[in-house]
Order: sequence, then C-alpha cells, then structure tokens
Amino acid sequence: MKAIGYFRVETDPVKGFPPSLAGQEAAYRRLCREGNYQTTITFVEVDSPGEIGSAEYQRMLDHIRNEREKPFVIVKSIDHLNPDPREAVRWLLELEELGVKLLLTDEDTADPLEAALQIWYAHLQSEERGEKVKEAMRIKAIKGRGLGKPPFGYRIGADKKLEIVSAEADTVELIYQLYLEENMGFRLIARYLNERGIATRTGGRWSVVGIRDILRNRTYLGTYSRFGIRVPGSHPAIIPSPIFRRAQEQLSAKSKQGGYAPRSPFLLSGLLYCGYCGNRMIGVSRRERWIRRKDKGRSEAQYRYYQCQSRTNQSVCQYHTRRAEDLEATVRTTLERFDSLEALRRWTELHPWAKERASERPQLERRLGALERKFRRSLDQAARGIISLDKMRAIGRELVREGRILKQRLALLEAEARGELTETERKQHLLARIKEIRERWGATTIPAGKALLQDVIERIVVYDDRVETLLRV
Repeated sequence: MKAIGYFRVETDPVKGFPPSLAGQEAAYRRLCREGNYQTTITFVEVDSPGEIGSAEYQRMLDHIRNEREKPFVIVKSIDHLNPDPREAVRWLLELEELGVKLLLTDEDTADPLEAALQIWYAHLQSEERGEKVKEAMRIKAIKGRGLGKPPFGYRIGADKKLEIVSAEADTVELIYQLYLEENMGFRLIARYLNERGIATRTGGRWSVVGIRDILRNRTYLGTYSRFGIRVPGSHPAIIPSPIFRRAQEQLSAKSKQGGYAPRSPFLLSGLLYCGYCGNRMIGVSRRERWIRRKDKGRSEAQYRYYQCQSRTNQSVCQYHTRRAEDLEATVRTTLERFDSLEALRRWTELHPWAKERASERPQLERRLGALERKFRRSLDQAARGIISLDKMRAIGRELVREGRILKQRLALLEAEARGELTETERKQHLLARIKEIRERWGATTIPAGKALLQDVIERIVVYDDRVETLLRV
C-alpha cells in the first residue's frame, strides 16, 4: 500500500526549514516501515506568521484524485494537518470523500475525525467572548428593548422599544379577521391583499410564508421574545389574547389534518422559473388517500411535482405544474445532447441572449455562507453529543462535496474576470461537469446533484408545452 507524507512547518526566508521537518520525515518513514507501506511523494506546507498554508494540501488532493489506488496520508498530528480545528475536520472529511485514510505518527487514535472533534469541543469551551456579547443582548431583551428588525406592524421608537405603525397594524388585524372570521387560508389571504394593492413593508407582494409568520408571531400580544426570554407587556399589543389564542388553535388543528407529505428535497429547486409570470417554481409533495371502488380498501400514494410559486404562495398565476419525475427526465435528456464543443457552439448561436446573465458571484458567496453555517452547526452538535459521529460524518461529507463544487465555480469566475480563462477553457469545464452529471445521475444525493446542476445551468424556464434550459456558457 502506498503512503503520502504531509508535513507542516513554520519557516522564514533567512533561516530556512526548521529541524522539525526532519523529525516529521523520520517519523513518516518509520511508520511506513512498521506498516509495510510504500513511501512515495511528500508535501511540505509552509506557514508564515499568522497565516495557515493550504497550497500544498491542494496539490496533494490533485495528486490523490489522479491516483487509481488511493494511498494512506501520514501526518504528525491533527493540528499538523491544519492548526484551525474546524478546518482540520473539513480536511479530514475531504480526504475521506476521496477514499483516503489518515494515519498519525504522534497520536494513537483509531478515528482521527473523532480526535479532531474532541479538539473542536475544547475550542468551543474557550469561546467566552461571544457569550459575553450574547449576555449583553439578553439584558437588553429583558428590558424589552427592540433588537434587530421589528415585525410588520411595529417600529423601534426613541426609547428603543416597539411602537405601533397604524397602517401596518390595520393590515395585521385584517389578516387575523380573514383567517378566523372568513375562514380563508394563507394563499387566499395573500391573494386578497395583493388584489387590493395592500403591500408589505418593502412594497412587495404578500406570500403564504408572510401570512403564516404574522399569524404565529407572539409579538402582536405585546410580548417581546428573544434569546428564550419572554417579556409580557413590553409594548402595545395589536391582537387581543383571545383572538391570538383562537388563531393558534385553528393553526394547530389544520396542521394535524395533513394532506401534504413531509418535506423532502427536490433536485431542480432553485433553478426552475415559470414561463408565464417569471417567478420561481417550487417542489411540492402531496399525499393522496382514497377508498377503492372495487374492494372498498384504502389506498395511499405520494405525488411530487413542481408548481409556480406565484400560484402556490400568492395565488396570482395560473395552475402551471409538472410532475417532478417527468421534468427531471426532460432536463437530463437535454443535458445528454451536449457532448462536444461543437454542440455547445450550435446551442450558443441559437441562444445569443444566454451570455447576457447577471453576475453569479454574490449568489455563490451566499450559498457558500449558508453551507458554512450548516457545517458549523453539525460540527457543534457532534462535539456536544447531540448527533452521532457517523451522522456528522455523512452530513459533513455532503457539505464538503457541495462546497467544493461551489468554490470551483467561484474560482472559474474570478479567473475569467482576470482574463486568465479563455472561452474555450470555460466551455471545456462546462462539458466536463455535464459529463459528470450524466455519469452520476441518480447515484448521488439530492444536495450534491443540485450543486452539480447549478454549476452548469443558469435557469430552467417551464411552459405548459416546452422547457427551456439556459446553460452557464
């Protein structure tokens, strides 16, 4: 079995490499002799003061990807893999994703990831400054002072407490009236407000989510809630307690009635747009139950489809819908046509407007930020024993894989902006990604599949009689 050595040192241009490098190399060769591993290439990561190096680590990953037989990676300790405990976990997951096992010369552990999580837990224990900030905000909350953006119907007054905005408060009262007295659902209430030109605070249209949030928000009782603290009577109420209680009872009763299946991810979510109103299409799962005429037995089935969000959330578009399985098959068939630069060239000639797209960078950065928050949350949960190591490993690998795809796309955009990437090179990258999608279709998880698709597809516009797929050419 082959083994790679990965060494980390801090050096300066004058003195050169420190003696610790020789010690790491010696320990690497000793472990190879004891385990009967074949020594191969080594990588030396050089840290400068205040900066953790990663260039040699990336070179090592590229080398491993080109190796048919995946080697062991031998490193001195977890902090020599990466001194940042969070990044050490991320790198371990990246290596595992490539099918590589990490061996430590100075630490006796059966699972390096478990050891890395223990280091992360110790790091969490030392994070006191953030807790002090939170404590100061809790004190403000106890005093009933508004923190952050006030809910619709209120603003933050001169005394830092919430005060009523009359016009918005009237709309809040109307929403409760429509829900309780007129028995309207979220969608119909949104439609009612939108048709009458009653806008949100930002001047936008009402949606199902906005209506639901107002009906659930205890702030309208005059109760301020933040950081698990409730302060009754901290500000004027908009909705009387009996009316609010009735709304909560009705909401709870309707949620128990069911009808919609548990939420599950959809492969094309985030890419689909309605060809008639321009709004996004969202994935919807619905469970149907019926009694069979033939034998009076009960049957049940779950249906997954994509539907115009304007229709679903705002009730302002027609009922444009597609079965999820059929639409995903259509997109797959479309991608199978792009197997050469010539095929891309012909498509670009037929769709010259495809190049006129908005900058992707802000969107990619937002998605990377969301991934980072999910990664941190799963890391914290595993370190505290809330989720198992195996579950964290599965979640972490998925997030690392998706993040890698997004970072590669961002790097391509930056290279193109600097003039370092030609149009042909960009198209070759696109073809390589499309090939990967074809080969892995159905064999990868929904989040990873979505990340791959979002790397090659700008948007998919859905009409009743056709589907237009816009590539990122």
